[in-house]
Amino acid sequence: MGSKNLPPAAKLTKILEYLKNTMEVYTLKELEKILQSVASVNQMQAKDYLQALQDENLIRVEKIGSGNWYWCFTSDAKRNREKVMNDLLAEKTHLVESLAIIDYDMALELSQREKDDDNNDMNANKSNDNNTRNYLLETYEELMKDSLCLDKELDSYCENNPMEMKRKIEKIKKLKESALLWTDNIEALECFLAPLLCDRVRQAEIMRAMCGDEYVIGEGLCEL
Repeated sequence: MGSKNLPPAAKLTKILEYLKNTMEVYTLKELEKILQSVASVNQMQAKDYLQALQDENLIRVEKIGSGNWYWCFTSDAKRNREKVMNDLLAEKTHLVESLAIIDYDMALELSQREKDDDNNDMNANKSNDNNTRNYLLETYEELMKDSLCLDKELDSYCENNPMEMKRKIEKIKKLKESALLWTDNIEALECFLAPLLCDRVRQAEIMRAMCGDEYVIGEGLCEL
């Protein structure tokens, strides 16, 4: 796909990558010219694209003198990502504490219900208890939903975390090593069957039944 036909999201990505890679500070007029070749963004659109990146806190903008200056240093992006993650973690901690309070209130309410005197307007007490319990349950459910949303958002940040990427790469390496080991075992079994069966067609059928689509008759196991 040519640069001129790129969707807006892709153009934003190209602009951001350019600012990160050059590690320079630019005026709006400079970027209006540069972005035409970098992301096929014309001069009339340049300010809108820069504003979109600014709204997402992906670039820094400061008014110096009579005009704005734009830049994006890797350290700024890292600090911004860490701030967002810390804010999310703080919000999640607050939600967990709120859930604990709700749990305590619900337990206290249920305990109180058991102690209520059956002779003191039982019907009225039951109605009030039900209303309180329903309110607590609704609040509990809302907090649980918020907690799940935060977990998902935190996961999305973790996917861009270098440590998380390193962990996934190590996991993939271990899985590949395990797959290679089993490949060797299966090929050894195939060599063992050959003199016993003396029938290449039957041997291929057995291997196919054991390995499924991973075994190609006449070729052997698929490459990893």
